[in-house]
Amino acid sequence: MATTTAPVLLVFLVAIATSVAPSPFPILTMAADADNGTTHLSFFMHDITSGASPTAVKVIKGPGAGSTPTAPALGMTFGDTMVIDDPLTEEASPASAALGRMQGFYMLASQTGAALMVCANLLLTSGAHNGSTLAVLGRDDTGQDVREIPVVGGTGTFRMATGYVLWKTPDGINGTDATVQLDVYVTTDGNGTTDAGDADGGGGSPSAGSGSSGSSGGSKSTSGAESRRRRMTGGWVVAVVVAVVGSFWVW
Repeated sequence: MATTTAPVLLVFLVAIATSVAPSPFPILTMAADADNGTTHLSFFMHDITSGASPTAVKVIKGPGAGSTPTAPALGMTFGDTMVIDDPLTEEASPASAALGRMQGFYMLASQTGAALMVCANLLLTSGAHNGSTLAVLGRDDTGQDVREIPVVGGTGTFRMATGYVLWKTPDGINGTDATVQLDVYVTTDGNGTTDAGDADGGGGSPSAGSGSSGSSGGSKSTSGAESRRRRMTGGWVVAVVVAVVGSFWVW
């Protein structure tokens, strides 16, 4: 009896599962089907330690201060820590359109080279992402032409963002000042939110989101929480089908 009954029961239970949810296959792959494109942002960050209005100030001096610097090109000794509020602009010129701020700190975390540990929030102040932030945390080996630093979170349109920043210093470091080119690539899995008033871009510069796919988190068709709920529902439905069919097969 099990040989003839089990396939019929399997078809019957799958039909029931389909009536409970739109389709078992989209339920199980909802995150992949959602508008989950990568957003590309491009900026220039100006890290200024000299002059009357520095954007980076030293708050901790390493124990080797006063001796030969660990990283002469940076003018830093192991343990030196800088707090930053660096402007982000559209072009390499500091006078170009302002797009945001990089606020946080970096420290010389290598005893033998010019490698920094960076911990900062990238605050956007124009365009569709106005008021949103991205959290950046990682190693910046300034001796490399291109460095990759992880994006570990965000707020607003970048809530729960993940991704990376390509960190470049095209013109090198001028004394202790530097202009850093940032190319940011992030995804949010549909968790971002957008104010209706910001949806039109707020008249900001188009470069803060140019070349992006799904750059406005609020436009995503399914929220992350809804996707997870549907995936859980699909998982329970499949588990019940397998358990019931298995019990009839044994019987």
